[in-house]
Amino acid sequence: MVPKSHYKSRKSQENLIDDSFLLGLQSVLRNVYIAEAILFKRLESSSTTEETERLSCGLSRLSEVERKLNLRIFDHINLLTPSDSEEE
Repeated sequence: MVPKSHYKSRKSQENLIDDSFLLGLQSVLRNVYIAEAILFKRLESSSTTEETERLSCGLSRLSEVERKLNLRIFDHINLLTPSDSEEE
């Protein structure tokens, strides 16, 4: 028979993996926000139509990356059920 403490320590390890995955996603999302801010700032001072189009295209791509990251974060959080926290 496996001791109950074994299950708790295994659950703690799984939570650490979940936490590091979530922290990684949040870190990437933070970098996307920074990149968007930089592109917006450059867009404000752009002087040519070509540059404006290029920056707008970059912002559109970053917006899509941001959307996908947010979905992954929400999906990951939804995997954590109330019963998971009750077992600890």
